[in-house]
Amino acid sequence: MPARPTWFVIADAARAEALIKRRGETGYDTVRTWENPDAHRRDAELGEDKPGRAFDSLGPQRSAMEPRETPKEAAKKDFARDLVADLEAAVASGEAEAVVLVAPPKFLGELRAVMPSSLAQKVREEVAKDYTQLPRAELFARLDELRPVGAV
Repeated sequence: MPARPTWFVIADAARAEALIKRRGETGYDTVRTWENPDAHRRDAELGEDKPGRAFDSLGPQRSAMEPRETPKEAAKKDFARDLVADLEAAVASGEAEAVVLVAPPKFLGELRAVMPSSLAQKVREEVAKDYTQLPRAELFARLDELRPVGAV
């Protein structure tokens, strides 16, 4: 039975990619990708309108109500939830042994906020950096620096 690989998940609020180290050669192979096209849309395109108005409790004045969350923020949280659910399923099914997460600090926080303990136990390392825009050679070199943690 072949060893289950560690997934190196490179993510931001717009996209994510799971990579595994190639056996016996240099580089990594992509095993899964995720896209969040709403991350680049304007709030108005996602249904955001002008804020509602409410009366003050002391008089006839009205003021704008601030939304609790913009549609864009909601789309990013939904993407984080979907990504975590897929990673949890991959670990539970044996597709991945463990996960190394690489994401910008804010999105890493979004992932942590929705991550169940069963997946959190399988996260070998978290790197709070954005590697999504790196050229492939540089990305692979940086992942190689993490490999003692991620091993296989």
